[in-house]
Amino acid sequence: MKQSRQSRSPSRPRPEPPRQRRAGRIAAVLVVCLLVIGGAAVLSAPPGNAGPTGTGAADTNIGDASLPASDTASPTADPSPGPTFDPINLFATPSPPPANGAQPTDPAFTVDLRRPLPTQSSDWLNLKSVGRMSLIQGKVVTLDPNVDPMTNPYTGAALPSAFTLDTTWTRWIVEPTGSGSDEKGNRYSDTSYWNLCGPGASTVALYYWQQLTGFPNVTGTAGYFLDPYAGEGVAWPSPGPAVATSGSTRIGTYWSGTDRVSGFTANGRGFIMHMAMEAQPPGWKSAGIAVFASSDGSALYPTRGAPRTNIMTGLNWEVSNHNLQSWSESWYASVIRADPTLARDLQTAVTLDVGRDGIPVVAELDTFDLPNWQDGAKTPHTRHAVAIIGYDNAANPPTYTYLDTCGRQCNNRGGNTNGQIHMIPQSAMVAAIQDTVGSGFVW
Repeated sequence: MKQSRQSRSPSRPRPEPPRQRRAGRIAAVLVVCLLVIGGAAVLSAPPGNAGPTGTGAADTNIGDASLPASDTASPTADPSPGPTFDPINLFATPSPPPANGAQPTDPAFTVDLRRPLPTQSSDWLNLKSVGRMSLIQGKVVTLDPNVDPMTNPYTGAALPSAFTLDTTWTRWIVEPTGSGSDEKGNRYSDTSYWNLCGPGASTVALYYWQQLTGFPNVTGTAGYFLDPYAGEGVAWPSPGPAVATSGSTRIGTYWSGTDRVSGFTANGRGFIMHMAMEAQPPGWKSAGIAVFASSDGSALYPTRGAPRTNIMTGLNWEVSNHNLQSWSESWYASVIRADPTLARDLQTAVTLDVGRDGIPVVAELDTFDLPNWQDGAKTPHTRHAVAIIGYDNAANPPTYTYLDTCGRQCNNRGGNTNGQIHMIPQSAMVAAIQDTVGSGFVW
């Protein structure tokens, strides 16, 4: 019998944030002027923390400070001249971008005409490219042009040279396996489940947004999920998935926020399935960021996964809390693998998102260069998505830390285990993005 979704509405109880580190002192003079996109700033600190939680070379917990109850704070007597880095290249496209913005549409692994990519305005992309969009106390704000974006917005201190987000919950976000039993004991076989790395990496990223803003409901989403062939306008494939039914009607498989179906405590599978099969930003004719039909109208089984452009669009829709007015410019922009300054831009984006704002960067890349996919001459070139949750710019060589939601049953190579936290040289991460089937990153 079909079960109803649990806690799917926007009015959800906010989860308790992880334990926060406390700064020793708060600077007497704050060095930031903030403007909230789409509304007035609420600048007094809410209960709990609104900054990144993790470990690093310096305390970057911006949520332990409170701004005064006004929409500005006095800058220092000698304000910063602004960005201390060249703008991140958000306008690199194989063809000229539209006059009113950009669509980062490098050739996609799967053409997806039913999920159009919204145009992001040039004004917004320019602000984003120089690091002036920041996430502070659960709100997306625009930093004053005199504020150095590579500093803590509350104290003016430089961002740490190394920082890793807390992974207590996110390291156990592992995709459901391609066959077995769901949480209700229903037997199933669905090879599309092996290709849900895009929804998986998105779920990792959105967990941190839930901790900072209260949405989306990564930890509580639950229900039955069905491959969306009907929504794609195509017939159920034959052969195709074997899933639970109610009478003669397919209802899919059941997943929630936490389960032990695979013999360990796995998190976020309900939300992974929501992103893969249900998320539907305005303008999309089909639900889910994963593609289940080809451009010629044929069913794809298994799914070919989620293109980077769908990942970016789906993330923006979810972090906007389904705001119909401004969702496409909620946070995420895209950098393609053809970016001539990719190494520099990725390091800057990760330092800002992870070290300043407390959220991951999602990269779509080639598994050939990832340490947990190595298998000698058999190492595959497979398009894949991971969440970058840490960095060490001072290490020799500099490194990134990432989470890969493809568990041991999905990838049983020696360097991969369930719940594993992976480290990679920054040069190798760039190589993975630029390799044969790499695509880019969203931040």
